[in-house]
Amino acid sequence: MDDLLKLTGVCKSYKRGDSSLRVLVDVKLRMGVREIGAVLGSRGQGKSTLLQIAAGLLAPDRGEVWFGDVELTRCSDDRRARVLRHEIAWIHREGTGLDLEVLDYVALPLWTGRRWSLLSYRRGKREAEHAARIALERVGAEACTGLRWGDLSNWDRVLVAFARGIARGPRLMVVDDVIDGFGMSKTREAGELLLSFAQESGCAILMSVSDIEAAQVAERVWGFEHGGLTLLRGRDDGEAEIVELHGDPLKRRGSRGAAS
Repeated sequence: MDDLLKLTGVCKSYKRGDSSLRVLVDVKLRMGVREIGAVLGSRGQGKSTLLQIAAGLLAPDRGEVWFGDVELTRCSDDRRARVLRHEIAWIHREGTGLDLEVLDYVALPLWTGRRWSLLSYRRGKREAEHAARIALERVGAEACTGLRWGDLSNWDRVLVAFARGIARGPRLMVVDDVIDGFGMSKTREAGELLLSFAQESGCAILMSVSDIEAAQVAERVWGFEHGGLTLLRGRDDGEAEIVELHGDPLKRRGSRGAAS
């Protein structure tokens, strides 16, 4: 199956005074539709940096990031903005910093950034709110609709973040350190939700995780080694399957595509 997301030779460094800290070194990663991939690592190893680059939110120093037939590091700002608005969902637990009710928070990406007449603005807002309600119900967070971000528990924020991501039907969901730290039961519940999103919509999901349990839903799992990625589980470029993780994977339901 053709790659939906492909990173090759990605490098990223940050300036620290007079020195330079190398975070990512010659990173390679590829994913296909309906595939879930996990980048496993501890805090400070570069997981969020890698995911921001994969989502087109951050430019690497070197390397290429392909999303389908679009090279995100070299396309125009307008083209990249369209891709980010409609095809790639960035999911996190941090909120927006705006004092919004949950319904507006989930609906906001669906109707902002467009040119509206007054009538089309009102119609678009209603349609966005309808889609947001459906997404909140899909993840079991409909009770949060009238609450504000600060009123939510950490688990509610996970569900609302998922709803905001799936509401616009993206081709790729990039999930940054969202499902860690909830214990086995909630982690498995979050994994099952991600698995069902991938199966139902055909989207690919790339996530960063800090513990093995959170990675069990993924077909392919990468770990950091000297700034690069090492495949810990899955198949890549025709290699035999590598399995080094402990614990029982979540039960798979049906078949899913994977890049080969």
